[in-house]
Amino acid sequence: RLGLTDYLGETFGLAYTGDALVAILAGKLASWAASIRGVCGPFDLSIVFLFAGAVVSGLFWKENKAVNTASSATDVEGGAADAKKKKKKSGIKEAFDIVRKDKKLMLLGTVQSLFEAAMYVFILQWPNAISSAVSSFFGEGAVTPFGIIFSCFMTGSLLGSILFSKSIKSKNTMTETTATNMLGVSAISMGLAAFFTAAKITPLGGIMGALLAYEACVGMYFPAMGTLRSKYVPDDHKTVILSLFGIPLNTLVVIIYLSIKQLGMSGALAVSSGALAIATGCMMKLRSISKKEAATA
Repeated sequence: RLGLTDYLGETFGLAYTGDALVAILAGKLASWAASIRGVCGPFDLSIVFLFAGAVVSGLFWKENKAVNTASSATDVEGGAADAKKKKKKSGIKEAFDIVRKDKKLMLLGTVQSLFEAAMYVFILQWPNAISSAVSSFFGEGAVTPFGIIFSCFMTGSLLGSILFSKSIKSKNTMTETTATNMLGVSAISMGLAAFFTAAKITPLGGIMGALLAYEACVGMYFPAMGTLRSKYVPDDHKTVILSLFGIPLNTLVVIIYLSIKQLGMSGALAVSSGALAIATGCMMKLRSISKKEAATA
């Protein structure tokens, strides 16, 4: 909207780098709060930060209103009355039709739904996986330092966002290529996590290494996806289209957790690995289409 498209990738990379740094500190603070007030400590501490965030956003944030370029042009040519007649509605049906007719949007939405579904499965399964590994390594009754481990994961995410920022500085590297490589690594790391958790004794080093690698991919995913959404999703329908992408995402997560007794921890992670493999294939196809369009432009 501001004509700064060339800086989007770098901006998203810096934003998520800052986010990871804050998350690392949050993990340390959560661990400290838990040592003082038990399991409720981190939740009590979060109230302070939520209140501070509400104050800052209320005082300094301005309303972000979408600019409809088509209606603006019509205003100049024929006046505001004609603009209102020609202005497109941003409803669910219109957004659905846009996605249905655009293969690139379909591929991008599939990638987002599959990756984020796998991420939610990871979020809900890693505490059990790590606890099992810690008990196997240190013995029954060993306390799992969840706050410290969370900070370690966020350090992995930080490294991922830094890697993304470095990769996009190369003029010959497409964001789609970086995203394809990231998705491939995420599928492998999630598959390794499923393999380790299926063993009789979960190896602490193995499961931590696999999950840290996946977190690095998460750190690359968000700036990469932010850049690609800005490239492919039309601004006038962005909110509704992104909401549509959330439908298959939530459906997949619900199905996995309704079947969690049958799947078990390793089964849920294996399904997530398969979802990430499909997402990799979709991103490869999107990259192929983008390359062809760039070659013919």
